[in-house]
Amino acid sequence: MTINHTKTVEMQDCTSSAAVPFPPTLPRSSSPPSGSVGQAAQVRSAAYRLYMLARLKSLGTPTDELKGIYITFILPRLMYTSPVWSFSLTYTQQQQLEDVQKRACKIILGPDYTNYDHALTILSLPRLAAIHREAPVKLARGLLRHPRLRHLLLPNAPNQPTP
Repeated sequence: MTINHTKTVEMQDCTSSAAVPFPPTLPRSSSPPSGSVGQAAQVRSAAYRLYMLARLKSLGTPTDELKGIYITFILPRLMYTSPVWSFSLTYTQQQQLEDVQKRACKIILGPDYTNYDHALTILSLPRLAAIHREAPVKLARGLLRHPRLRHLLLPNAPNQPTP
């Protein structure tokens, strides 16, 4: 991949009070990182894909296939880069993401939809907030497992992930 240095900037997002050294390969952004811009684009992108789901439902696609399509094509849009920005989302932003999943559940279940919690149970789907809480933990565990990536963690990070 070729990086366009005129359009690309480095943004560091770290909750540690200690400085984390990164090689200065790109100009640094002076603005703090924000998940709100990316989150709004994710909501739009996922919401556009709900049309595909509704269209397939109208053509008689079975519920289990619609669920598979949601998990394959829409859910990844709602989860994109969540290990990075999910901790900084406001309640309203989290609800916007959750609303897309709620709409998908309504489309998939059609007249069988009664409420969101019941739909999640029927479809065996977790709330997005739960996935967002787990995403940074999964990322850190993955970094701990790979010796080539471990240097991205703070020096005093444990050697092995805790179960």
